[in-house]
Amino acid sequence: TLEDLTLDSGYGGAADSFRSSSLSLCCSEAHVSYAHGGHCWHLTDSMRSRHNSLDTVNTVLAEDGETLECSGHCAKLPELEDVPWSLGEVENALNKEEELRFGTVSADLLARLSTLVSRALVRIAREAQRLSLRYGKCTKYEVQSAIKMILSWTISVNCIAAALSALSMYNMSTEDKFSRGKSERCGLVFSVGKFFRWMVDGRVAVRIHEHAAIYLTACMESLFREVFTRVLNSSVVEKDNGIPKFTLESFEQALSNDSELYGLLLPYQHLTCGKNAN
Repeated sequence: TLEDLTLDSGYGGAADSFRSSSLSLCCSEAHVSYAHGGHCWHLTDSMRSRHNSLDTVNTVLAEDGETLECSGHCAKLPELEDVPWSLGEVENALNKEEELRFGTVSADLLARLSTLVSRALVRIAREAQRLSLRYGKCTKYEVQSAIKMILSWTISVNCIAAALSALSMYNMSTEDKFSRGKSERCGLVFSVGKFFRWMVDGRVAVRIHEHAAIYLTACMESLFREVFTRVLNSSVVEKDNGIPKFTLESFEQALSNDSELYGLLLPYQHLTCGKNAN
């Protein structure tokens, strides 16, 4: 009976014959440095599925000892040393909205906000990298799908709307395309060129379209404003004559109380993945 189960059920020797076409990011090697200074997240086909279905893409078999070990120790996302934005650009992006213009924001708060949102950038870039494997290129569609899979429904709708608006402004500004930069033509504060260079150095795909960089830039700029707006509207933050008075502790507590941002901004890999989104 045991022999029949081993042969027929697909969990024995038959399981090795089925390989998942969807590759997963390896959690043991976060990123590997290259000679030119860039880094790349390695992709391995360690995740196995019996019949290549969405329900079994992320099912780990017992033979994958390395993956099991990483998941048991709660593998963390790689911390970005160089982010494609500066603290001055973050402050200007926040002041772009009238309801966020309440005064100067401390440098410590901006640095903490930048660190937290950079984790969301890593999650979106990894998902876009996985989606770009099929055709070897990253376009706006891969970035848009990654945004929908990683972010929550409400936040993803706002980010995609901002990306569509930026791309529409970029396509309509054809008369002075040589006298203005891409960011100015898109109406963005963040630099599209920095994001494009970051995607190239991070090996998101072999070929990266400029519209993908515009989508990612607009998404991250909108995500900064979304996170900061939710912190300001939180009941934890105290206000004095309409001016919010908050510290790093109240900032962290406001994010912890938001269910849509809590798991997204934490450094652990298992909290947000494509399987949960499906």
